[in-house]
Amino acid sequence: MGKKRIALIVVSFILCLALSGFASDIRFGQFEGSFNAPPEPRLLYPITDEVILTGKDFLEFRWRSNFFEADHFIFRIYKGYNMYAAGLVYKEEIKASESSIQVKADLFSDGQVYTWSLIQVSNSGCKSDKNFNSFKIIKK
Repeated sequence: MGKKRIALIVVSFILCLALSGFASDIRFGQFEGSFNAPPEPRLLYPITDEVILTGKDFLEFRWRSNFFEADHFIFRIYKGYNMYAAGLVYKEEIKASESSIQVKADLFSDGQVYTWSLIQVSNSGCKSDKNFNSFKIIKK
């Protein structure tokens, strides 16, 4: 393919985008969909298969977010691997300025699997995808 033909294809593509309104929607932030959703927070701990709670009063959950327009996080803990309402054992909304939460060790049973999830909510109310991890509790 010649250089002129490639240039013509590129220009045609850009023109089609501009005429369809797609490019202006993105530029002005009016495009509905995943472009408006905040990124998922990054889970830091626990992200291992097993968590040892022997002699501990709390289990600390930690995460990181580089999203500056966050309003708060939605933190949940479920019993088992499935994240259904019936398995929900703990839920809390946490300020965007926080990057950890301590949950009492009494909530967790020895040998039981739990799944924690975190959603980031922007100032405009848009929610990120859920980031989650499962772990088994060991209380020796």
